Amino acid sequence: MNREATISLVSFPPLSSDESDRLNKTLVRMGQYIDHAAKLRSDLVAFPEICNYLGDKDPWQFEPLDGPTVTAMSQKAREHSLYVVCPLGTIENGTRYNSSVLINRDGQIAGVYHKNFPTHGELNIGIIPGTEALAFQTDFGRVGLSICFDINYWEVGSQLCKNRSELVIWSSMWQGQRMLTKWAIEFGFYIGATYSQQSTFVDIAGREIVAVNRNISDTTGSSPVTSAKLDFDRRLLHHDENIGRLQKLYQKYGSTAAYCEWLPQECLIVFGSQLPDVSSDDLIDEFNIESMRNYLARVRRDRQLALNGKYAAKSA
Repeated sequence: MNREATISLVSFPPLSSDESDRLNKTLVRMGQYIDHAAKLRSDLVAFPEICNYLGDKDPWQFEPLDGPTVTAMSQKAREHSLYVVCPLGTIENGTRYNSSVLINRDGQIAGVYHKNFPTHGELNIGIIPGTEALAFQTDFGRVGLSICFDINYWEVGSQLCKNRSELVIWSSMWQGQRMLTKWAIEFGFYIGATYSQQSTFVDIAGREIVAVNRNISDTTGSSPVTSAKLDFDRRLLHHDENIGRLQKLYQKYGSTAAYCEWLPQECLIVFGSQLPDVSSDDLIDEFNIESMRNYLARVRRDRQLALNGKYAAKSA
């Protein structure tokens, strides 16, 4: 069962800090990049951290959710019927956050994420940490949001995993590199990482799909929009106990029933249904196949039971 969507990331050069009418010109530029993504038939387009004031001499400026930035991005989302991820400083009831806003195809806010782990520089200007890492339902899959320093913290990735994220948009001030791989493998989701200098896609097995540095667009004049088509029906498995279950699946449905890519050096399997109208999760349920994220959670649970003297050991 194919469940593909085209995701676009934007790494754009900020305007000069002394540019007059800088915010409005930045929003116009961001709108143009959404136009580019729409030409690529994108389902979602995402921007870097605090994209509206990035590069400004005072980048930490805060807007309400009905302020000029979200309003402009909502209009573009509605115009092209696509999702937009817009990271910016927000203010709600006098409280400052470093946020990422998901806007749906109708131009409505579908979800807001507040950075869970602001740096000391952010805390010192009054930014308050968020406490949740939700996944938001879209018409192609479940999308989680994360920002920059969050990637250092297992707690954030774990919450995104528990909330069944299939794609996490990580908007940042740096590339992330190998830390993206770590999150993807442990938590089993795609990652779209964007900052002003580079856009990167990582698959559910932690492998880099594409990484595009902005120097190519700066030099050639090409668009700084990087796109990838992702299949949201793919699932990451550990090979422990799953090989026999997969054999039963192929015995019942035939040798082409599912896509399986075995990565033996890492004990991983990338799995996806190839049956029409049957999802990967349907097959996982039918054959009691265990996803990587569920396997790790089970081991963590049973470890604690063993430490408490309550694990019922099975005889050899």
